[in-house]
Amino acid sequence: LLLSSNAFVPTHIQSPIKTRTQSKISTRVGRSRIEQRLFLTPDALSLDVTTLPTHLFTLSTLPTHLSASLPTPVLSAFAAYFHYLGLFLVVASLITERLLIKPDMNESDFDTAANADILYGISGTVVLVSGYFRATEFGKGWEFYAHEPIFWVKMLLFSVMGAASFFPTTKIIQRAITKKNAQDAGEELPNPWSPALIKRLTSIINAELLAVSSIPLAATLMSRGVGYAENFPWYAGAAPSFLVVGGLGYKYIKEALDWKEPNQ
Repeated sequence: LLLSSNAFVPTHIQSPIKTRTQSKISTRVGRSRIEQRLFLTPDALSLDVTTLPTHLFTLSTLPTHLSASLPTPVLSAFAAYFHYLGLFLVVASLITERLLIKPDMNESDFDTAANADILYGISGTVVLVSGYFRATEFGKGWEFYAHEPIFWVKMLLFSVMGAASFFPTTKIIQRAITKKNAQDAGEELPNPWSPALIKRLTSIINAELLAVSSIPLAATLMSRGVGYAENFPWYAGAAPSFLVVGGLGYKYIKEALDWKEPNQ
């Protein structure tokens, strides 16, 4: 009882007692605050860890109502694989054509360019088909892509690339047929393409390369939900692609068929 009052405790003893007491109180208060903040409060203990994926999803730019069940992993992986492989082969085919189509190209170069153009067509079809399944069956689902304007920008770039290819493909087919007929008849091979036609072909292939090189940028923005608008009508995005394929496709095919070489 006497020690309960500092009046009966010598001065040289009061200081250590007070210091130790304050230290213990401070430690308990500190631990209590840390426990409340970290893990011992009822609010903290009531957190259901199973809800974390949902909370994390809401932090992204994607609409929460678009979270659907995961697709079959193997099928989704194969669709993605063929999509990327097709795009890689499209780029490789275009680069091959661009390097081989030149004023001094020989018949071997032409045959290789013709084969590259065939591979280009097949690869483009693979990209289109695999992309269809990725958009409708896998990935984020059609409800997301239909209202994503950048997805339609990506489709527009693909349409420009495809429509522009009609001119080189038409000219390659024309010359391949003429060459085959001349070989079968034992006649001279057709004359090489004129510098004007070579210039036109290379300019179109350059445009195709520019379009296809822009597709990955559009894809990365699209996959992150940039520009997503739930009220964006899908037909407003699809219409330009159809117009480009129809309009530019007709233009380039007609230009190729009407093209007259100086030596013809």
